[in-house]
Amino acid sequence: MLIAAKDKDASAFAACASVPPPRKNEGDILLERADDDHWVVTMISLRALDWATRELCCPLRLCFAGSMRLDMMSADRLLKQARAQGFSTKFVGLGGMDVF
Repeated sequence: MLIAAKDKDASAFAACASVPPPRKNEGDILLERADDDHWVVTMISLRALDWATRELCCPLRLCFAGSMRLDMMSADRLLKQARAQGFSTKFVGLGGMDVF
């Protein structure tokens, strides 16, 4: 009985251990290049996800999963708005990752 309880606790811990705790320098929004014409913008903090969900127009609000594929001008406009609200952006480029 004690072994079964110990195994149950270990499996619960293993499930939780796979989700890393948020780190302060990770940023709120992740920007990655999808192709020559598009970028993927992903809300990686709960605060950014909540903000983006509120800012999107009503028809998209119900199906927004935290990530969107945008052209460069749209991504730039969204990130400028996010920056004005105090969000930081993690950019994945050829030289690695940078946080702005």
